[in-house]
Formats: sequence, C-alpha cells, structure tokens
Amino acid sequence: MEHFSLSDWLTAAAYTLLAAVGGLLGHAMREHDKGNKLNWLRAMTEAVSSGFVGFLVMLLCLAMGLDPLWTGPIVGLFGWLGANVTIRMLERIVYEKLGVKLRANTDKRVAAAKAHEEDRP
Repeated sequence: MEHFSLSDWLTAAAYTLLAAVGGLLGHAMREHDKGNKLNWLRAMTEAVSSGFVGFLVMLLCLAMGLDPLWTGPIVGLFGWLGANVTIRMLERIVYEKLGVKLRANTDKRVAAAKAHEEDRP
C-alpha cells in the first residue's frame, strides 16, 4: 500500500462496499431464517464490521497476488459469512504467518464452541 494510487483506493473502497453489502445481506438472511425481526442497528453494525474484514481480506488477496477476478468473490463471500466468522479465520492466518503458537487446547475449545452453537435452537 505504500504507493496506492487514487484508482487503487477506489478499488479498495469498492471491495469494502462489496463485503459490507454481503455482510448486511448475510445477516438479514440468517435472521429471516431464524424467524427474527431484523434489528437495523445490529444489521448496520454487521455491514460495517463485514466491510472492515472485507478490506483486510482484500489486502491479503493483494499480498498473495490473487487476480481481481478471484479477489472479488473471496471478499464478497467473507463479507456474507460475517465479521465474527471471518476474523476468526484471519486470526489463524496471521498467527501462522507471524509464527505465533496458539494454545494447545484451541482446537478443542473451537470444537466445543461450535457444538454449543449447533445445539442452540
């Protein structure tokens, strides 16, 4: 990003917006599927946080040299998944890149948390 042009910043803004819209739609669909009324404050929070992680995913895609035709769907998908899911995935990538060891029981804790979420109505 040291030499980002105006065009690069506009592209980054477009990817961020794509992730934000994906986050908003994904949240709305999940709430609808649960039979819940949409809370607009929560929905906007989901959109903004998904835009943030979408920007981070875009930066990772740039760092990996991915084609923009791949970056768009990846950013949109991570936006749709939502910030909570995406940030957990990004944490693992960053930890691995930095050589930070997660606690030995992390996989067990993650599996237990997923099982607990699946048990919820």
